[in-house]
Amino acid sequence: MSAAGGLEIVVPQGFDTARIPKLIHDRRDWIARAAQRVEKERRRLREEPPRLPDRIVLSALGETWEVQYRSNEACSAGAVRRAVARESAGGRLTVTGDLGDAQACKEALCRWLRRKARESLGLWLAEISGRHGFEYGRVTVRLQRSRWASCSPRKAISLNARLLFLAPEIVDHVLLHELCHTVEMNHSPRFWILLESHDPEYRAHRRLLRAAGTSVPTWLDHGPSGRQV
Repeated sequence: MSAAGGLEIVVPQGFDTARIPKLIHDRRDWIARAAQRVEKERRRLREEPPRLPDRIVLSALGETWEVQYRSNEACSAGAVRRAVARESAGGRLTVTGDLGDAQACKEALCRWLRRKARESLGLWLAEISGRHGFEYGRVTVRLQRSRWASCSPRKAISLNARLLFLAPEIVDHVLLHELCHTVEMNHSPRFWILLESHDPEYRAHRRLLRAAGTSVPTWLDHGPSGRQV
């Protein structure tokens, strides 16, 4: 249960899904208490202004960015100009705009993060697919809360920019998971056999992915909960 993903039920392979309604009924009191905590957290996130970071660590890329904030006089004077984030030498990221508008500064950082993800994740996917012999269609990169990645029946792959906050081996796992869906559009035994042939440690990687949402910094809100790929 999380503010971003709501209630998620994770069951092992081969589990009789007909038992899920009874499990939910048996745990209904716990679910109700958890739902109250989640709603309280959602209200807090809506009401509190975002806390802006002074450092951003992109673990997937091995990069650390020191963030500086610079007031824009035109914005302060009331001119309509959105905040922007620009990279400079030495791993510095400068956000320029109305520093009194924390949400606008956060949106500038989000746009920068999406650009970084588009530049890196597309190349990453191309490299790993070529190495493992997969083919795929269109690639899109978004800043999502619900899933780390997905693959459509037309082999179009969508990737979450939040992947940049995860360890490289976990990003590899997510990409291979989606590439395997270009062959098996399901989670049948054939899918897991295929995934294991390309990612022999996939079980350990899946366990790490369950908690990976907490790797996403709080200024961006937590990432997808559980193994949502």
